[in-house]
Amino acid sequence: MPTRREFLKTTIVAGTAFALFRGSEGKIWAYAQSPTLRKFVAPLPGLGPNGIPVASPTTNSAWPGADFYSLSAQPFTQQMHPDLPNPTHLWGYVDTATNKSGYLGPLIIAQRNKPVVLRMQNKLPATHILPVDTSLMGSEPEIPVNRCCVHLHGGLVPWTSDGGPYTWFTPSGIVGATDGSAGECFLNGVEGLPGAADYYYPNNQSERLVWYHDHAMGITRLNAYAGMAAGYLITDPVITALTTGDSPAIPGLAYTIPLIIQDKGFKTVADQWGKPGDLWYPSIYEHNEPNARWDLGEPSDGFENETANLPATSCVPEAFFDTIVINGMAYPYAEIEPRRYRFLALNGSQARFFNLQLYYESTLNPGEPDFSKPGPAFIQIGNEGGVLPMPVVLNNPPMQIPTGCDGSVDPNGPFNLLMAPAERADVIIDFSSVPVGSNLILYSDAPAPFPMGDPRNDYFTGGPDQSGNGGAPTTTPGKGPNTRTLMQFRVVKLTGSPDPMNFDATLEALDGALPKAYRDSHEPFGEFDLNPNAPGVIFENKTLNEDFDEYGRLIQRVGSDQPLYKDSYGRNYMDAPTEVYKAGQTVVWDIYNTTGDTHPMHFHLVNVQVIGKASFDASIPNILTFTPTSAFEAPDPNYRGWKETVRMNPGEVTRVIMKFDLPVVPFAVPGSPREGLNGGHEYVWHCHILEHEEHDMMRPLIVMPEG
Repeated sequence: MPTRREFLKTTIVAGTAFALFRGSEGKIWAYAQSPTLRKFVAPLPGLGPNGIPVASPTTNSAWPGADFYSLSAQPFTQQMHPDLPNPTHLWGYVDTATNKSGYLGPLIIAQRNKPVVLRMQNKLPATHILPVDTSLMGSEPEIPVNRCCVHLHGGLVPWTSDGGPYTWFTPSGIVGATDGSAGECFLNGVEGLPGAADYYYPNNQSERLVWYHDHAMGITRLNAYAGMAAGYLITDPVITALTTGDSPAIPGLAYTIPLIIQDKGFKTVADQWGKPGDLWYPSIYEHNEPNARWDLGEPSDGFENETANLPATSCVPEAFFDTIVINGMAYPYAEIEPRRYRFLALNGSQARFFNLQLYYESTLNPGEPDFSKPGPAFIQIGNEGGVLPMPVVLNNPPMQIPTGCDGSVDPNGPFNLLMAPAERADVIIDFSSVPVGSNLILYSDAPAPFPMGDPRNDYFTGGPDQSGNGGAPTTTPGKGPNTRTLMQFRVVKLTGSPDPMNFDATLEALDGALPKAYRDSHEPFGEFDLNPNAPGVIFENKTLNEDFDEYGRLIQRVGSDQPLYKDSYGRNYMDAPTEVYKAGQTVVWDIYNTTGDTHPMHFHLVNVQVIGKASFDASIPNILTFTPTSAFEAPDPNYRGWKETVRMNPGEVTRVIMKFDLPVVPFAVPGSPREGLNGGHEYVWHCHILEHEEHDMMRPLIVMPEG
């Protein structure tokens, strides 16, 4: 089984974007864990008490003028499919005002320019519901596993409310690392209330779906997978106005549906972490079997050799699962009318990408798509950085992978809606031409890991036996495991007046409305001169790297173009910061991806603009010439607005531009007391494949305040 470096040398550089891995005996080592579940027998959970709960704001005299939310992090259970033998044990957030729990909630609906204060109380038990690898930095055996902190992903917030990885706290009030190395970064505790923190969110941003999730060092991947993630919608009166009137350009709230898409695994047998129906998470680093999933190598420079002591409970490079869960329900269906709907989509997976397509359901094979009958096209109007400068038509018609790393077949389209972990999409779909009684299938064929793929992570009806025993197909008709057929739309009779707008009318209305909305939102597209050599612009090279840690496990790291270690550009999280800027500075980064994965790189504090991407010589990842070997290509149309999570492909350099403005808040924000940061405001940037972020693809991002 080739290493990823060998893959780069033999395939990426040669122009191949895809590979299928099989062991020396030709068998496929399996990751299928979940029980057989019927598809499309349970409804899609919506917003409300029987689905994703909506938080109820109150007031607090300590925070005048702000909507105040009191939440707790605690365990609860939820039935995630009727065929699961038991409700699933979860960790998540509960609205203490209503005492309502629910997966992916409580959703907070915020208003632009009206602050929100979120008070989080830690009520987590002392034992985790998932296996904890205590060899990871920040997760050592002496550190409690019931720690948490809250990161508003996509929020423009003061660093003290950003939920940095070392600002965690426990129910008893222990903060940061037990040796005091970073506990001093926790500056948002609540006086007289140990085990709680107040987070201040100014909400000085245009309409967009952001989300809040756990960010505690060493267990981010586990806490988020366990359920500690929820939606946060910033509303904007400019966009809201487009949803009202006799002919609204954007469907209103009654026809707006969240789609939080994840892959999960469920236990079929009990173990020390749970019973059948509970969440399964991989904890064994496969390396000895003939068809082992991952390489085990010599530790890279800077790591002490501990290869003889590989932990039994070990982190893995990526976690992929066999069952698709949307809004907390496995393989749901949604009843929709023949009219337009607005979908607020989020890829909430650990590592899996989704290449979203829509097809009519096959009459010969119920539950499967008929690829000869594509469904309605998508109109994307926004992403995680707010509204796009112009609407973008996608899936017109849908195209299947493998055709290119970015999910499109031609630089000029047609384009699919490809979503990496943490990416969001604000999409309108017009179902008015779909006959009542028809069913549609939401489908994805994105390989995992993306873009080269491993068939052991791909489950579809009639696919090969994934047990490695040469038996019958793992996935049978109408049932899971299945990672391709995500959900079903059932078109039912119209209950009210017909939608006055169809696809063409919507597109025409949006063509004029969205640029105006962008101007009125005070975030004009094109704020930055796209010439990276403009006066006052700082130009730097960054690298994405894959190496081997002290145990010989694959480790992903961020670096610059100046190697700290002799065999890699990668740097560890606790190495001295290299991304240090002054407030108000404009910076261009050329980010060279020397690995075999596409990495969704997430930027705290700032939104970025993608200027373009080009190829470079990645044949020897630790010896680079920082010069592109091709001209920069313009980003895809739905990448031409603001972004805060950016896909960066293997063998490509991605150029982004950003400005480091600090948020304006009505109180003094102290600088970080952590040694070596000189009072700077401490943020991070990292890969949002959560296993990569945890080990160790994250670096400090320090902004020095003016004055």
